[in-house]
Amino acid sequence: MRVNVRFISSACRHSGFSVIVEALKLLCNAIYQSDVIQIQLPKTGCLKNLVKRIENENSKSEFTYNIGLLFDLRLMFLATAYNSACRNALREEVRADSELIKTLDKLSNEIKSEKLDELRENLIEIACEVLKALFNIYIDSNDSTDDLKSQHKKLVEVLYRLLLIESGTDDLHSHIVNLLTVIPPSCFDPIIPSLNAIKKIGCHDIHENMDMTAVHKLLLFLNKRLNRPHVLTDNISPIVTVLLKLTKSQRLIRKWVRQQVLPTLKGQDVMHRPEEDPHVRGKLCKLLTSPITEIRDLVAEFLFVLCKENVGRMIKYTGYGNAAGMFANKGLLGGVQRETEYSSESGESDTEEYAKYKENINPVTGCYEKVKPQPFEGMTEEQMEHEVMNLVNLVSQLADNKIIQPCTIGEDGKPRPVQHVLELQEGLPRNQKSLKNDSDSD
Repeated sequence: MRVNVRFISSACRHSGFSVIVEALKLLCNAIYQSDVIQIQLPKTGCLKNLVKRIENENSKSEFTYNIGLLFDLRLMFLATAYNSACRNALREEVRADSELIKTLDKLSNEIKSEKLDELRENLIEIACEVLKALFNIYIDSNDSTDDLKSQHKKLVEVLYRLLLIESGTDDLHSHIVNLLTVIPPSCFDPIIPSLNAIKKIGCHDIHENMDMTAVHKLLLFLNKRLNRPHVLTDNISPIVTVLLKLTKSQRLIRKWVRQQVLPTLKGQDVMHRPEEDPHVRGKLCKLLTSPITEIRDLVAEFLFVLCKENVGRMIKYTGYGNAAGMFANKGLLGGVQRETEYSSESGESDTEEYAKYKENINPVTGCYEKVKPQPFEGMTEEQMEHEVMNLVNLVSQLADNKIIQPCTIGEDGKPRPVQHVLELQEGLPRNQKSLKNDSDSD
């Protein structure tokens, strides 16, 4: 390890810039390949000198593209990816996060003003390396000091500007999303600045005088990810996690995001199942029955928060069948509504179109169904009793053969196995209780 450090130091003093870059490449490769070097790295002065090099770049009056800086940052990313000691040293001893945020701040301004596409993409590449390094530095940070909170808020302010930047790929927004997953929700305020503070003209995404453009960009990113169903966990999990944290952190964000993801239902919206909706709501509803439990539970929690954790409203927008798994996990089967901390102020109510079809909406499927003839119509009491007993016997046979396990809803709101099928009728009055509190009040 000492040989590599001396090599790069010697290159800096006596050789050309290209040799420095090659030395950085060599050191990056050595860290990537060697466990020994990964362990020894924080014991050397390499990390400290690395931060000094970044600090020197920040001290320049003009920020220009520098491939040496790119590999400095890549080296820092690799060092922090493989060794927690490197993360701690960079965060606590040399305050690397502060310099990286300064670099990111300068980059955001340069990228915004750069006209040449090629140079712009090069600067974005450097920004991505900064974001990756910051993610590693903050991933296991448990410190909640005022100084660190100030750093986080400054970082979120820079991320707000970066989210507004368009790029040829999704890499920039992807790394921003990853970094936001490790930022405390209490530091998210700068992501929705006041219009008075930024003096932005022509902004379309406004809610209660706050600029929601960055949140809108995150929703667009979510929609892109939902259109790529392969590798769901890596694609969907980070962005849904960020949106969940955002909606939990601020009422304004939750209210605005709900309007985008779960807009007020109209007549045509209830003519098909929620998961058949071509918009974001439908794409998320499809994931409520995903076999990937991590994704299923995360999406369910996100939608439930948008519904202010109201069981009736969740059923209204997703259908009971799609949400039943989450209700079972939370002990909310049977229409149990627990107290929440959300405000009860009034907002939108059902549209006239929705109200027209509401009585014939099947709560299980979440869509309108035409009135069907009663299956027992025209039967005598004896015939109906005969059919019911046939059904009971069939269910009993399936249960005896361990093909199904009949359950009822216990007092805790979770499924409880029954010993005999006749126990199923005991909970019917409670389970058939109507869910009236499903309005769109916010």
